[in-house]
Amino acid sequence: MAASLGSRFGEKAEITAGKTGQFDVIVNGRLVFSKSSTGRFPVDGEVEEIFAALKEGREPAPVEEKKRQGFVGRMLGKLGK
Repeated sequence: MAASLGSRFGEKAEITAGKTGQFDVIVNGRLVFSKSSTGRFPVDGEVEEIFAALKEGREPAPVEEKKRQGFVGRMLGKLGK
C-alpha cells in the first residue's frame, strides 16, 4: 500500500506495526480507515481512493462497516460498540 501511494500520488507513506492487530489509516492526523470499526481490511484500491478524494479536497465516500453477526454482535450494536 505504501508503494502504491508513493507511485500514484508521489507521497511517502509510513507503515507502523501495531500490537493488537489493528489496521488504521491516518492522513494528516485524520483517521480515514479503521479495521476495528469496519471489521475488515480495506479492499484493493480503497485506501488509495480515500486518499485521492482528500488530496482533491473532496470528502471521501463513507467506509462501509461490517454488519455484526449473532447475539453478541446485536448486543454490541445496541450498545454502540
